[in-house]
Amino acid sequence: MRVVANLSFVVPGAVGGSEEYSVRLLDAVRASDDSGIDLAVAGSSALFNAYPRLAPADHLSFRGPARLRAYRAAVESTWLTRVTSDAALVHHFGGRLPSRRTARTVVTVHDIQPLDMPHNFSPLKRRYLEWALPRTVNGADMICTPSRWVADRLIERMAADPERVRVVSSTSNPGRIRGPVAPEVAVIGDRPLVLYPAITHPHKNHSMLLTAMHRVVREHPDAVLVLTGGPGRAHDEVLTQARRLDPDGLFIRHLGRVAASTLAELTARADVVAFPSLYEGFGLPVLEAMHRGTPVVAADATALPEVLGGAGVLVAPDDSEAWGHALSALLGDDERRAGLAVAGTARAASYSVEGAARTLTAAWRDVAA
Repeated sequence: MRVVANLSFVVPGAVGGSEEYSVRLLDAVRASDDSGIDLAVAGSSALFNAYPRLAPADHLSFRGPARLRAYRAAVESTWLTRVTSDAALVHHFGGRLPSRRTARTVVTVHDIQPLDMPHNFSPLKRRYLEWALPRTVNGADMICTPSRWVADRLIERMAADPERVRVVSSTSNPGRIRGPVAPEVAVIGDRPLVLYPAITHPHKNHSMLLTAMHRVVREHPDAVLVLTGGPGRAHDEVLTQARRLDPDGLFIRHLGRVAASTLAELTARADVVAFPSLYEGFGLPVLEAMHRGTPVVAADATALPEVLGGAGVLVAPDDSEAWGHALSALLGDDERRAGLAVAGTARAASYSVEGAARTLTAAWRDVAA
């Protein structure tokens, strides 16, 4: 069965967790060595430069200004239609159906934030997605979601047919730690480390965490908050607040986007990973932290409680006082952190590569049948 995975939406390093989620799942299918699946990946030349392991002999690559959304949409409705004419199905990982298609279709809808939190989007993008999401949900042969929470939102909010919705979770595979200690990690020394890896978008809720951290350092003066991730729509506001709270850079450090190996090392080194995001369709950094045995404090919102599965601490996302207390308490309690590390590692093991591959390929077979 020939399956084409459409990753035309991926601009490496620019689309956040949906990029990592999609690449991990396709890696899982490749690793499963399922002889019944002939998998090809379609995407920009930049995608295959960033992920050469996705580029076997039969990969489908397009060139041009892939960073332009309009160009990618045109490619999906022209070039992609031509090169997938012999496929049993096409899986669109970018969350929407192209305007033209020939094969059966599976679409991964990562979340419906444009409908739930429209103020986070420009008027033009909001209007487009308000049209494209219902069209996708109604037109696809199957909708895949990264969590049960997103599946339920599609069924409740958009009247999606439950028989056509399938949960395909991510895998626990956060990458390897390589070589000598990264400079970004070495400079921290033995200071208590709180890590928040997230693009500076408004819904990531950096402002609340910065306020909470200002309170944490009253009890743990040597603690440091490290922020990683590329610039988002709230980037300037986050940096301005950080400078106001910590003008000398004593306890807040924003590293920006770091290498995958450095992020893995920071995650393993952290005493706590904080994840106060207001809206997540899954929350890969939470899974990665548990995989590394790092305790997690996460927002009690959207898909995060589902992913954490009781193996961490949940706090209301808008309560900076509660966040300050939770982080301070964990930093001062070695025994509790050790218990959460054991629970998190066990929870992460349930998100296996083999299980993800089986779930995804079973969905493809059901659609093809």
